[in-house]
Amino acid sequence: MSGILRLDQLEPTTFRADARHGVAGRVFGGEVAAQAVMAATATVAPGRLLHSVHTYFLLPGDSSVPVIYFVRTERDGGTFSNRSVAAHQHGRVIFTMTASFQVPRHGVAHQVPSLRAPSPDVVPVPAVTFAQDKATTDWLDGLMSRIPVELRFPEDFERNAQPVRSQPFTRAWMRSAERLADDPSVQAAAVVYLSDLLMLSTALVPHGIAIDDPGVLFATVDHTVWFHAPCRADDWFMYEVESDWAGSGRALCRGRVFDQNGQLCATTMQEGAIRVS
Repeated sequence: MSGILRLDQLEPTTFRADARHGVAGRVFGGEVAAQAVMAATATVAPGRLLHSVHTYFLLPGDSSVPVIYFVRTERDGGTFSNRSVAAHQHGRVIFTMTASFQVPRHGVAHQVPSLRAPSPDVVPVPAVTFAQDKATTDWLDGLMSRIPVELRFPEDFERNAQPVRSQPFTRAWMRSAERLADDPSVQAAAVVYLSDLLMLSTALVPHGIAIDDPGVLFATVDHTVWFHAPCRADDWFMYEVESDWAGSGRALCRGRVFDQNGQLCATTMQEGAIRVS
């Protein structure tokens, strides 16, 4: 993942992500969002930490050509800094993001949701958990071959194509497949990258449909992440995802990121387009 997050700085506020040689097709949305975070962070004064990103995916990204990121300073105040980022390919804007950074402050604190899950150290690898479910293992193998992530599922994972319909809820321990730099901006960008996983597939669980079934078309429309506390993407964190609503060819999903101590580190929301022929 460190290679994915690496950008070339062309100008003080212009950055380039190289094409993914040997990787053909549409760019993973989390990749563009994470690179945009890296570009925005490079223009912010040290000590200001990312606390929220709001993204829109306008056109599919092309992995065969570089992505150019243009950053604009919207505000630098005493506590907050705001940046907007536009990603360009083939002369068109494919993605936009607004990001906010904050000087850490003390204040009132509470956390309502709690984490109740077995430690990732005692949860088997997916090949063991789903040894009797070839469809699920094949799907997860394909996912982890494209995305540098490790996954552990603390309970049976409804791979949506199962004939038994269930509630639109998925949770998994996840972490980057490689150790990353200690830089908080790198860790935050990697969390944004991984937070794009499992969301729209969760919205299909009640309908007995898998995200990769024939006739299923899907795309992220917008994705938001609010950071509440630092979180290492290269250490196990729990990602809980549920879908509150689907209709009109769209689905809305929300997620919670917990560290192993049960601290709520981030909240996510995503709306996507889903078409089933």
